[in-house]
Amino acid sequence: MKVVIIATEASGDYLGFHLIKSLRKKKKDIEIFGVGGKLMSRLYLKSWVSIKMFNTIGLVEVLVRILKFMKLLNFVEKKIREISPDILITIDSPSFNYRLVKRLQDLRINSKTKFIHYVAPTVWAWKEYRAKTFSIVYDYLFTLFKFENKYFRKFGLKTKWVGHQIFYEKKKIKKKKIICLLPGSRETEIKKNMHVLKYVIPRIKIKYPKYKIKILNFEHYTDMISDIISSNVEIVTDFNLKQKIMMEAAIAIAASGSVTLELSKYRTPMIVTYDTNIITRMLIKSLVKVKYCSIINIFFKKEVIPELIFEKFNAKNLICKFDDLMNSKSKLKKQIAHMKVFSDQMITKHNPSETLVNEILKIN
Repeated sequence: MKVVIIATEASGDYLGFHLIKSLRKKKKDIEIFGVGGKLMSRLYLKSWVSIKMFNTIGLVEVLVRILKFMKLLNFVEKKIREISPDILITIDSPSFNYRLVKRLQDLRINSKTKFIHYVAPTVWAWKEYRAKTFSIVYDYLFTLFKFENKYFRKFGLKTKWVGHQIFYEKKKIKKKKIICLLPGSRETEIKKNMHVLKYVIPRIKIKYPKYKIKILNFEHYTDMISDIISSNVEIVTDFNLKQKIMMEAAIAIAASGSVTLELSKYRTPMIVTYDTNIITRMLIKSLVKVKYCSIINIFFKKEVIPELIFEKFNAKNLICKFDDLMNSKSKLKKQIAHMKVFSDQMITKHNPSETLVNEILKIN
Protein backbone atom coordinates (compact mmCIF):
# COMPACT_ATOMS: atom_id res chain seq x y z
CA MET A 1 0.00 0.00 0.00
CA LYS A 2 1.47 3.34 -1.10
CA VAL A 3 0.45 6.55 0.65
CA VAL A 4 1.48 10.12 -0.13
CA ILE A 5 1.11 12.76 2.59
CA ILE A 6 1.53 16.47 1.83
CA ALA A 7 2.08 18.78 4.82
CA THR A 8 3.58 22.15 3.92
CA GLU A 9 3.51 23.95 7.27
CA ALA A 10 4.42 23.34 10.91
CA SER A 11 0.88 22.58 12.14
CA GLY A 12 0.44 20.09 9.28
CA ASP A 13 3.79 18.50 10.12
CA TYR A 14 2.50 17.88 13.67
CA LEU A 15 -0.70 16.24 12.42
CA GLY A 16 1.24 14.31 9.78
CA PHE A 17 3.63 12.99 12.42
CA HIS A 18 0.79 11.46 14.44
CA LEU A 19 -0.91 10.21 11.29
CA ILE A 20 2.23 8.35 10.15
CA LYS A 21 2.67 6.82 13.63
CA SER A 22 -0.87 5.48 13.56
CA LEU A 23 -0.60 4.29 9.95
CA ARG A 24 2.55 2.28 10.64
CA LYS A 25 1.05 0.87 13.82
CA LYS A 26 -2.00 -0.42 11.97
CA LYS A 27 -0.43 -1.47 8.68
CA LYS A 28 3.09 -2.85 8.49
CA ASP A 29 3.33 -3.23 4.71
CA ILE A 30 2.93 0.47 3.97
CA GLU A 31 5.12 2.82 1.96
CA ILE A 32 4.82 6.51 2.84
CA PHE A 33 6.10 9.37 0.68
CA GLY A 34 5.53 13.10 0.44
CA VAL A 35 6.29 16.48 1.97
CA GLY A 36 6.77 17.13 5.67
CA GLY A 37 8.93 18.77 8.30
CA LYS A 38 11.19 17.72 11.14
CA LEU A 39 8.53 15.81 13.05
CA MET A 40 7.54 13.67 10.08
CA SER A 41 11.22 13.10 9.31
CA ARG A 42 11.60 11.50 12.75
CA LEU A 43 9.41 8.72 11.37
CA TYR A 44 11.72 8.29 8.37
CA LEU A 45 9.73 10.30 5.88
CA LYS A 46 12.25 11.69 3.45
CA SER A 47 10.53 14.91 2.40
CA TRP A 48 10.67 15.69 -1.31
CA VAL A 49 11.23 19.35 -0.47
CA SER A 50 11.86 21.30 2.74
CA ILE A 51 8.70 22.87 4.16
CA LYS A 52 10.64 26.10 4.70
CA MET A 53 10.21 26.57 0.94
CA PHE A 54 6.49 27.09 1.68
CA ASN A 55 7.14 30.11 3.87
CA THR A 56 4.79 32.73 2.46
CA ILE A 57 1.57 33.98 4.01
CA GLY A 58 -0.94 36.43 2.54
CA LEU A 59 -2.48 36.91 -0.88
CA VAL A 60 -0.06 39.52 -2.22
CA GLU A 61 2.99 37.72 -0.82
CA VAL A 62 2.05 34.59 -2.75
CA LEU A 63 1.55 36.55 -5.98
CA VAL A 64 4.99 38.13 -5.61
CA ARG A 65 6.53 34.67 -5.32
CA ILE A 66 4.25 32.98 -7.85
CA LEU A 67 7.08 31.54 -9.96
CA LYS A 68 8.57 29.79 -6.93
CA PHE A 69 5.19 28.32 -6.01
CA MET A 70 4.53 27.16 -9.56
CA LYS A 71 7.87 25.34 -9.54
CA LEU A 72 6.99 23.69 -6.23
CA LEU A 73 3.58 22.74 -7.54
CA ASN A 74 5.02 21.21 -10.71
CA PHE A 75 7.69 19.33 -8.75
CA VAL A 76 5.30 17.83 -6.18
CA GLU A 77 2.80 16.88 -8.91
CA LYS A 78 5.57 15.09 -10.83
CA LYS A 79 6.66 13.11 -7.74
CA ILE A 80 3.09 12.00 -7.00
CA ARG A 81 2.59 10.86 -10.59
CA GLU A 82 5.80 8.82 -10.41
CA ILE A 83 4.51 6.95 -7.36
CA SER A 84 0.83 6.72 -8.37
CA PRO A 85 -0.25 6.14 -4.74
CA ASP A 86 -3.25 4.22 -3.47
CA ILE A 87 -4.09 7.15 -1.20
CA LEU A 88 -3.15 10.83 -1.35
CA ILE A 89 -3.60 12.76 1.91
CA THR A 90 -3.21 16.54 1.90
CA ILE A 91 -3.11 18.35 5.24
CA ASP A 92 -4.40 21.92 5.59
CA SER A 93 -2.72 24.53 3.25
CA PRO A 94 -5.90 24.72 1.14
CA SER A 95 -4.61 27.09 -1.55
CA PHE A 96 -1.63 24.93 -2.47
CA ASN A 97 -3.32 21.56 -1.96
CA TYR A 98 -6.45 22.39 -3.95
CA ARG A 99 -4.35 23.42 -6.95
CA LEU A 100 -2.29 20.26 -6.57
CA VAL A 101 -5.18 17.77 -6.43
CA LYS A 102 -7.07 19.54 -9.20
CA ARG A 103 -4.14 18.77 -11.51
CA LEU A 104 -4.14 15.13 -10.42
CA GLN A 105 -7.80 14.28 -11.03
CA ASP A 106 -6.92 11.76 -13.74
CA LEU A 107 -5.32 9.57 -11.03
CA ARG A 108 -8.75 9.23 -9.38
CA ILE A 109 -10.14 7.83 -12.63
CA ASN A 110 -7.25 5.88 -14.14
CA SER A 111 -5.29 4.76 -11.07
CA LYS A 112 -8.19 4.70 -8.59
CA THR A 113 -6.20 6.87 -6.16
CA LYS A 114 -8.33 8.04 -3.23
CA PHE A 115 -8.01 11.75 -2.46
CA ILE A 116 -8.30 12.75 1.22
CA HIS A 117 -8.03 16.17 2.81
CA TYR A 118 -7.32 16.56 6.54
CA VAL A 119 -8.24 19.93 8.21
CA ALA A 120 -11.15 21.66 6.52
CA PRO A 121 -10.61 25.04 4.86
CA THR A 122 -12.20 27.78 6.99
CA VAL A 123 -15.24 28.26 4.76
CA TRP A 124 -17.20 29.49 7.77
CA ALA A 125 -14.86 32.51 7.93
CA TRP A 126 -14.23 33.29 4.25
CA LYS A 127 -14.03 31.77 0.76
CA GLU A 128 -17.26 29.83 1.27
CA TYR A 129 -17.05 28.63 -2.34
CA ARG A 130 -14.23 26.29 -1.28
CA ALA A 131 -16.80 23.95 0.26
CA LYS A 132 -18.12 23.21 -3.23
CA THR A 133 -14.76 23.15 -5.04
CA PHE A 134 -13.21 20.81 -2.45
CA SER A 135 -16.23 18.53 -2.74
CA ILE A 136 -15.55 18.19 -6.46
CA VAL A 137 -11.86 17.23 -6.26
CA TYR A 138 -11.69 15.19 -3.03
CA ASP A 139 -13.21 11.84 -2.03
CA TYR A 140 -13.12 12.37 1.72
CA LEU A 141 -12.62 15.19 4.23
CA PHE A 142 -11.65 14.85 7.90
CA THR A 143 -12.33 17.84 10.14
CA LEU A 144 -11.01 19.17 13.45
CA PHE A 145 -14.21 20.88 14.56
CA LYS A 146 -17.70 19.34 14.65
CA PHE A 147 -19.49 22.36 13.21
CA GLU A 148 -17.47 22.24 9.97
CA ASN A 149 -19.02 19.06 8.55
CA LYS A 150 -22.32 20.63 7.47
CA TYR A 151 -20.63 23.03 5.04
CA PHE A 152 -19.23 20.16 2.96
CA ARG A 153 -21.82 17.44 3.33
CA LYS A 154 -24.41 19.56 1.58
CA PHE A 155 -22.26 19.27 -1.56
CA GLY A 156 -21.97 15.49 -1.25
CA LEU A 157 -18.44 15.25 0.17
CA LYS A 158 -18.00 12.39 2.64
CA THR A 159 -16.98 14.27 5.78
CA LYS A 160 -16.09 13.02 9.27
CA TRP A 161 -15.09 14.83 12.43
CA VAL A 162 -12.04 13.26 14.11
CA GLY A 163 -11.12 16.04 16.57
CA HIS A 164 -7.85 17.87 17.09
CA GLN A 165 -4.73 15.90 18.01
CA ILE A 166 -3.54 18.74 20.27
CA PHE A 167 -6.30 18.10 22.81
CA TYR A 168 -5.92 14.32 22.99
CA GLU A 169 -2.67 14.16 24.95
CA LYS A 170 -3.15 15.21 28.58
CA LYS A 171 -0.37 16.83 30.61
CA LYS A 172 -0.03 17.88 34.24
CA ILE A 173 0.30 21.66 34.20
CA LYS A 174 2.57 23.58 36.57
CA LYS A 175 3.06 27.28 35.86
CA LYS A 176 6.34 29.22 36.17
CA LYS A 177 7.43 32.83 35.71
CA ILE A 178 7.86 32.49 31.95
CA ILE A 179 6.63 34.77 29.16
CA CYS A 180 6.66 33.06 25.77
CA LEU A 181 6.57 34.84 22.44
CA LEU A 182 5.33 32.96 19.38
CA PRO A 183 5.84 35.14 16.28
CA GLY A 184 4.49 32.66 13.72
CA SER A 185 5.68 29.91 11.41
CA ARG A 186 6.38 31.65 8.10
CA GLU A 187 9.16 34.05 7.18
CA THR A 188 7.07 37.09 6.22
CA GLU A 189 4.84 36.68 9.28
CA ILE A 190 7.79 36.27 11.67
CA LYS A 191 9.58 39.34 10.31
CA LYS A 192 6.50 41.53 10.67
CA ASN A 193 5.81 40.32 14.21
CA MET A 194 9.42 40.53 15.39
CA HIS A 195 9.76 44.13 14.19
CA VAL A 196 7.03 44.99 16.72
CA LEU A 197 8.22 42.63 19.46
CA LYS A 198 11.76 44.03 19.39
CA TYR A 199 10.38 47.23 20.97
CA VAL A 200 8.18 45.33 23.42
CA ILE A 201 10.81 42.93 24.78
CA PRO A 202 13.03 45.58 26.51
CA ARG A 203 9.95 47.08 28.18
CA ILE A 204 8.85 43.67 29.48
CA LYS A 205 12.36 42.97 30.78
CA ILE A 206 12.43 46.21 32.76
CA LYS A 207 8.89 46.00 34.12
CA TYR A 208 8.80 42.24 34.87
CA PRO A 209 12.41 41.35 35.83
CA LYS A 210 11.42 38.13 37.64
CA TYR A 211 10.07 36.62 34.42
CA LYS A 212 12.10 34.79 31.80
CA ILE A 213 11.27 35.65 28.18
CA LYS A 214 11.52 32.88 25.60
CA ILE A 215 10.90 33.08 21.85
CA LEU A 216 9.52 29.83 20.43
CA ASN A 217 10.21 29.25 16.75
CA PHE A 218 12.07 27.07 14.23
CA GLU A 219 15.77 26.42 13.75
CA HIS A 220 15.92 27.78 10.20
CA TYR A 221 14.61 31.18 11.38
CA THR A 222 16.91 31.57 14.43
CA ASP A 223 19.49 33.77 12.70
CA MET A 224 16.80 35.98 11.17
CA ILE A 225 15.15 36.55 14.56
CA SER A 226 18.50 37.20 16.26
CA ASP A 227 19.32 39.83 13.62
CA ILE A 228 16.04 41.68 14.28
CA ILE A 229 16.12 41.82 18.07
CA SER A 230 18.96 43.50 19.93
CA SER A 231 18.01 41.99 23.32
CA ASN A 232 19.60 38.79 24.56
CA VAL A 233 16.55 36.50 24.55
CA GLU A 234 16.56 32.71 24.41
CA ILE A 235 15.20 31.30 21.14
CA VAL A 236 13.84 27.76 21.57
CA THR A 237 13.42 25.49 18.54
CA ASP A 238 13.18 21.93 19.92
CA PHE A 239 9.60 20.69 19.59
CA ASN A 240 9.30 18.96 22.96
CA LEU A 241 10.94 21.83 24.82
CA LYS A 242 8.59 24.31 23.12
CA GLN A 243 5.61 22.28 24.31
CA LYS A 244 7.01 22.27 27.86
CA ILE A 245 7.52 26.04 27.82
CA MET A 246 4.02 26.73 26.48
CA MET A 247 2.64 24.54 29.25
CA GLU A 248 4.69 26.25 31.99
CA ALA A 249 4.34 29.84 30.73
CA ALA A 250 2.37 32.34 32.77
CA ILE A 251 1.41 34.33 29.68
CA ALA A 252 2.04 34.38 25.92
CA ILE A 253 2.01 36.73 22.96
CA ALA A 254 1.11 34.61 19.94
CA ALA A 255 0.58 35.07 16.23
CA SER A 256 -2.87 33.90 15.18
CA GLY A 257 -2.84 30.22 14.24
CA SER A 258 -3.00 26.68 15.61
CA VAL A 259 -0.54 27.55 18.38
CA THR A 260 -3.38 29.38 20.13
CA LEU A 261 -5.12 26.00 20.47
CA GLU A 262 -2.04 24.57 22.17
CA LEU A 263 -1.88 27.51 24.56
CA SER A 264 -5.57 27.03 25.30
CA LYS A 265 -4.99 23.37 26.09
CA TYR A 266 -2.21 24.37 28.50
CA ARG A 267 -4.41 27.10 30.08
CA THR A 268 -1.85 29.76 29.17
CA PRO A 269 -3.42 33.24 28.96
CA MET A 270 -2.44 35.08 25.78
CA ILE A 271 -2.69 38.06 23.49
CA VAL A 272 -3.21 37.18 19.82
CA THR A 273 -1.70 39.25 17.02
CA TYR A 274 -2.07 39.30 13.26
CA ASP A 275 -1.00 41.64 10.47
CA THR A 276 -0.13 41.56 6.79
CA ASN A 277 0.56 44.04 3.99
CA ILE A 278 -1.99 46.77 3.30
CA ILE A 279 -3.43 45.24 0.09
CA THR A 280 -4.00 41.82 1.66
CA ARG A 281 -5.42 43.60 4.70
CA MET A 282 -8.01 45.38 2.58
CA LEU A 283 -8.98 42.16 0.80
CA ILE A 284 -9.36 40.25 4.07
CA LYS A 285 -11.47 43.01 5.61
CA SER A 286 -13.82 42.94 2.65
CA LEU A 287 -14.12 39.15 2.44
CA VAL A 288 -13.89 37.72 5.95
CA LYS A 289 -17.25 37.06 7.59
CA VAL A 290 -16.17 36.55 11.22
CA LYS A 291 -15.39 39.28 13.71
CA TYR A 292 -12.38 37.61 15.37
CA CYS A 293 -9.28 35.73 14.20
CA SER A 294 -8.81 33.49 17.25
CA ILE A 295 -10.85 30.27 17.10
CA ILE A 296 -11.61 30.55 20.82
CA ASN A 297 -13.14 34.00 20.37
CA ILE A 298 -15.05 32.73 17.34
CA PHE A 299 -16.31 29.79 19.41
CA PHE A 300 -17.58 32.03 22.22
CA LYS A 301 -18.66 34.84 19.84
CA LYS A 302 -16.91 37.42 22.00
CA GLU A 303 -13.38 38.62 22.75
CA VAL A 304 -12.25 36.31 25.51
CA ILE A 305 -8.65 36.62 24.32
CA PRO A 306 -7.36 40.11 23.48
CA GLU A 307 -6.64 40.51 19.76
CA LEU A 308 -4.46 43.10 18.08
CA ILE A 309 -5.21 42.87 14.39
CA PHE A 310 -3.92 44.87 11.41
CA GLU A 311 -3.39 48.57 12.21
CA LYS A 312 -4.09 47.96 15.93
CA PHE A 313 -1.01 45.74 16.12
CA ASN A 314 1.82 48.05 17.19
CA ALA A 315 4.26 48.24 20.10
CA LYS A 316 2.30 50.83 22.06
CA ASN A 317 -0.98 48.88 21.94
CA LEU A 318 0.74 45.57 22.65
CA ILE A 319 2.51 46.93 25.74
CA CYS A 320 -0.77 48.40 26.97
CA LYS A 321 -2.66 45.10 26.46
CA PHE A 322 0.16 43.10 28.03
CA ASP A 323 0.32 45.30 31.15
CA ASP A 324 -3.45 45.21 31.44
CA LEU A 325 -3.51 41.41 31.38
CA MET A 326 -0.50 40.91 33.63
CA ASN A 327 -1.94 43.20 36.30
CA SER A 328 -5.46 41.77 36.32
CA LYS A 329 -5.96 38.46 38.09
CA SER A 330 -9.64 38.51 37.17
CA LYS A 331 -8.88 38.79 33.42
CA LEU A 332 -6.31 36.00 33.64
CA LYS A 333 -8.78 33.76 35.49
CA LYS A 334 -11.52 34.58 32.99
CA GLN A 335 -9.33 33.49 30.07
CA ILE A 336 -8.35 30.28 31.82
CA ALA A 337 -11.98 29.46 32.64
CA HIS A 338 -13.01 29.92 29.00
CA MET A 339 -10.03 27.85 27.86
CA LYS A 340 -11.16 25.00 30.07
CA VAL A 341 -14.69 25.10 28.62
CA PHE A 342 -13.30 25.23 25.07
CA SER A 343 -10.80 22.41 25.70
CA ASP A 344 -13.47 20.20 27.26
CA GLN A 345 -15.51 20.59 24.05
CA MET A 346 -12.48 19.56 21.97
CA ILE A 347 -11.49 16.43 23.91
CA THR A 348 -12.20 13.15 22.11
CA LYS A 349 -12.50 9.64 23.58
CA HIS A 350 -10.29 8.17 20.87
CA ASN A 351 -6.95 9.23 19.42
CA PRO A 352 -7.85 11.45 16.39
CA SER A 353 -5.03 10.05 14.24
CA GLU A 354 -6.13 6.46 14.97
CA THR A 355 -9.74 7.34 14.16
CA LEU A 356 -8.54 8.84 10.88
CA VAL A 357 -6.40 5.80 10.04
CA ASN A 358 -9.27 3.40 10.78
CA GLU A 359 -11.41 5.34 8.32
CA ILE A 360 -8.63 5.42 5.72
CA LEU A 361 -8.13 1.65 5.91
CA LYS A 362 -11.86 1.13 5.38
CA ILE A 363 -11.62 3.25 2.23
CA ASN A 364 -8.81 1.16 0.79
